[in-house]
Amino acid sequence: MVCTGNICRSPLAEVVLQAGLDEASPGAFAVSSAGTYAHVGKQAQRGSRDIAAGLGTSLRDFRARQISENGVADADLVLALARTHRPDILAASPSALKRTFTLREFARILQRMPLMSYRGSSWTQVVAAADRNRHSASVDAPELDDVTDPYGQGVEAYELMTRELLPSLSTIIEAAVAIRRR
Repeated sequence: MVCTGNICRSPLAEVVLQAGLDEASPGAFAVSSAGTYAHVGKQAQRGSRDIAAGLGTSLRDFRARQISENGVADADLVLALARTHRPDILAASPSALKRTFTLREFARILQRMPLMSYRGSSWTQVVAAADRNRHSASVDAPELDDVTDPYGQGVEAYELMTRELLPSLSTIIEAAVAIRRR
């Protein structure tokens, strides 16, 4: 998960996705996050911490990290929280092009894929198939790929961010469950 400061969107997405994947398939996935201009070492913003707690997870021990070449290169899937993060991700590791999506874009692709035909496949195979199916999820309003950045804003912005994040995270968790079933 990649956002700008790594203190609002991506930490929340990280812990919620990790919790959901752990529940569905314990130990099968490792989710992490970083920022393109991270507030390195800072804790997640209170709004994100409160939302995480309300969802039954925690950002108490979270500390912001800067995106790194190794972090991107080692990831099977890189999910940006906004289209503007893609250039920084690819600058860190150009080889990540075919496995870098926005969170919402990737979820839309998964919704259009015949996931039953990927049962027992590796997640790497599913990500490669998602890359081949990018065209199926294009939208007329590209801003629909972005998750609102609530940094420096009030509760309403955090609520909007959450409404934009959770459906996509749920789609990814449901896909992981469907694919892992044999």
